[in-house]
Amino acid sequence: MPVSPSSRVPELGLVLPPAAHPDQLWPAVETADRSGFGSVWVTDRTIANTPWLEAHTLLGALAARTTRVRVGTSVLSVARRNPVLTAHALATADHLSGGRLVAGIGLGGLEPAEYEIAGVPMARRAALTDEYIGLMRRLWREESVDHEGAGFRCSGIGLAPRPAAPVPLWIGGNSPGAYARAGRLGDGWLSVFAGPDRFRTGWARVLDHAEAAGRDPGSLTPAAYVFAAIATEPGRAEAVLEPALRSLFGGGLDQYGTACLYGTPDRWVDTIGRFGEAGARHVNVLLFSTGLARDVETVAMSVIPRLGQPAQAPSRL
Repeated sequence: MPVSPSSRVPELGLVLPPAAHPDQLWPAVETADRSGFGSVWVTDRTIANTPWLEAHTLLGALAARTTRVRVGTSVLSVARRNPVLTAHALATADHLSGGRLVAGIGLGGLEPAEYEIAGVPMARRAALTDEYIGLMRRLWREESVDHEGAGFRCSGIGLAPRPAAPVPLWIGGNSPGAYARAGRLGDGWLSVFAGPDRFRTGWARVLDHAEAAGRDPGSLTPAAYVFAAIATEPGRAEAVLEPALRSLFGGGLDQYGTACLYGTPDRWVDTIGRFGEAGARHVNVLLFSTGLARDVETVAMSVIPRLGQPAQAPSRL
């Protein structure tokens, strides 16, 4: 049944799986761009027990292959990267997309070796993230930047082209530190490992931190990031999502199911509606699939129209 009109219907975003083959990837992206999806996102890992595409490279390709949807990172671990090079890469993606970039930023840390190969102690990642957020914003805004911080120094650095408008920074995570960082520094909050109930609680904490920092809580965007699978027959989505969760996180639906979006289109519509009731304005789904292009089309034609967002018939390549 459709989402109640009294609820604010979240916009649906597609988070691309770690390493989809181009034969599936680009038809799925084209479907998302031409249908009612609002955004398409890339993930960020270097060391994993499964193939994983590099985030900046894929983001640039995504910016060039789309014309309508926002494109973004969900989420980028900036603390393990040179902040000037990161700001340059993101500004380039924003330029290629015509100003459609949203940068999701988080600490990462599922694999500590990712920080080890960058020469960055895990214990410093929070402080570096805070510092780099401010520095990147300056690099996107100012002609020449001098910076002398605890984690990075530079002098006379200017990037061009710079974004024509501020790039929204959505802070990812479900921890006290993430709530505080989103409230103090973010343009939005991107939850992870949270179902609707936990989302509601986390969002309230983000707003508390925003108010404590003297910011307007209404200026922040609430968004949920969930792991997902879809099928028209009961049980099939669970069969896809269960092994994916165990491979990535060491636990299955018994542990993470309440923070996932899976099942038939009916179940998707119901769960998305509950996120909307909890305050989410966006629900971004990392879609695990045995046929990505097919499943994105299923979402476009069987879920999005029931959310009050019209879908256009996707073309086939």
